[in-house]
Amino acid sequence: MFNFAALTKIILALIISLCSILINDSNVLFGLLMIELIVMISSGKINKIGKAVVMLGIFSLLLYGIQLLCGSSVEISLISALRMVIMSFSVMLMLATTKTQQITAALVKQCYMPYSYAFMVTAVLRFVPDILAESQAIREVQACRGYRESANPFKRLMEYMIIIKPMVFRAIERSEHMAISLEMRGFSRTNKRTFMAETKLQGIDYSVLLVATLSSAMLVSLF
Repeated sequence: MFNFAALTKIILALIISLCSILINDSNVLFGLLMIELIVMISSGKINKIGKAVVMLGIFSLLLYGIQLLCGSSVEISLISALRMVIMSFSVMLMLATTKTQQITAALVKQCYMPYSYAFMVTAVLRFVPDILAESQAIREVQACRGYRESANPFKRLMEYMIIIKPMVFRAIERSEHMAISLEMRGFSRTNKRTFMAETKLQGIDYSVLLVATLSSAMLVSLF
């Protein structure tokens, strides 16, 4: 069920995100979240993105608490947290089950996005896992040097600068190396691009998109 075309997965992620914005019923939003979790588990990618899912869940709880403290009602706070989680999960699932080359090809060949912009989008998506892994490596190096996290959350936030600063320098160095590599390979020399990734939609793709569109329209109209 995950052998859909990249464009199909992109559109599905957009449809789910749009539904989460337009629907104002917390029960329906919770149902959408459960469906996403079931699909995520059945995809076999839960081990790959499990840590991100946990962190996102914690952040949504913090968002829920902050809104309650700011005077929002329980229902509005819950809806806001669910919307954020649903949209994030849809994008995470799309990225976990789709190769970046396929996303780039779909954006250029089917969405007619300029290749430079499509490459920029997929490059960011591709380097997010690398940056997360690098942050963990920096954290371990600092721990070996005697760094211990403070129990005070505000002091801990300030202490994170010793982790953020090396990450920023590494990100700048990585971007410079990428720019040099792209220039040496003639990245901007031609507007004609060829892709090995297959982007053609099959019958199953059209069927899934039709069902998703009709179901979303029904949910939005009812709730």
